[in-house]
Amino acid sequence: MNVSGQDISQTLEFRSTTAIVRLLPTGLLLIFLGLLIYALVDLDREPWTIVGIVLCWVLGAGLVAVTLWRRSNPGKPLFTLSPAGIHYRIPFVKEVLIPWREIQAIGTIDVEATYWSFFQFGNVATRNLMILRDVTVVLLSKSFYDQRIFVDSPILRGPGWSANFIPKGSQVQMALHHELVSVEPKALREAVEARWLAFRDTPAAGPARTSVPSVVSSVVSSVTASPGTPSVAKAIMAPTAPKPDVVAMGENPRAISRWDTVKITALLIGIAVVLTNLTGLWQMPGQAQERQARAEKSAKAREQQKYWAETIKRQKEESKKLEAEARERQERFEQDMRRTFGR
Repeated sequence: MNVSGQDISQTLEFRSTTAIVRLLPTGLLLIFLGLLIYALVDLDREPWTIVGIVLCWVLGAGLVAVTLWRRSNPGKPLFTLSPAGIHYRIPFVKEVLIPWREIQAIGTIDVEATYWSFFQFGNVATRNLMILRDVTVVLLSKSFYDQRIFVDSPILRGPGWSANFIPKGSQVQMALHHELVSVEPKALREAVEARWLAFRDTPAAGPARTSVPSVVSSVVSSVTASPGTPSVAKAIMAPTAPKPDVVAMGENPRAISRWDTVKITALLIGIAVVLTNLTGLWQMPGQAQERQARAEKSAKAREQQKYWAETIKRQKEESKKLEAEARERQERFEQDMRRTFGR
């Protein structure tokens, strides 16, 4: 949906649901890779590969579960644009309202972000640099950032904090990542900038008004004084509040593109093919002999382990028996010595 054509009085909600749902092929790919490695690798010869296999299965199944759940449960917005300001949510930590008057400028920058990849190019963990292009940022004062946004705990801040809050001298740039909410970067900036220009001069809201205007009070008094008109009095004293105009932005998370459909279908077929191979419904040339040799090797290893376990058990029993005999001989010797010298 194009946000640039929206009425600035509307409240726009931006969720990361679509970006999460689009990770379904990634989860299926991890499951497929785990099954493929399990089918091809000899675990007796390379037992350390079981770590990568289990990681692929666990991460893939978890990712598939999250994406399917998110399709029907969109969750809370990541950030919201309204006449009051930007309602920004830091997941699992806090939610902050940033009034438009606190924003000093709007800009577009390229953001450097780092991420970790595991078991790549022979390394257990590799740190990589990623450039996020055309990211909309709002410029805040350092004092407002420290008082309202900053989180003391590095664990709660998480590894992505530096990609969302970028220092700039005495100011801080807060990034609104368009890729996370599945909108075009230009449209997002136009929506933010239009509301900032319209509402940045809005003064801070004062204390709530508690007094009732005299005209309304007199009308309510006259109505309540007349018998048989309680419903009219209730209607005047409790008017219905107007429903806010809220628009959910971004692509529909339930819509699947043709390319995603092709990827999901291909991966499901691949998973089914590998599973049928593991169950023995079909085998590649030479795979039957290899599996037979692997089974014989495993059986021989189990027999050897059983032999050594029985040998160790027998040696322990013999050792206990020898110790018992030695103690018995020692006791008889001590008794003979006491009888001999006791005379």
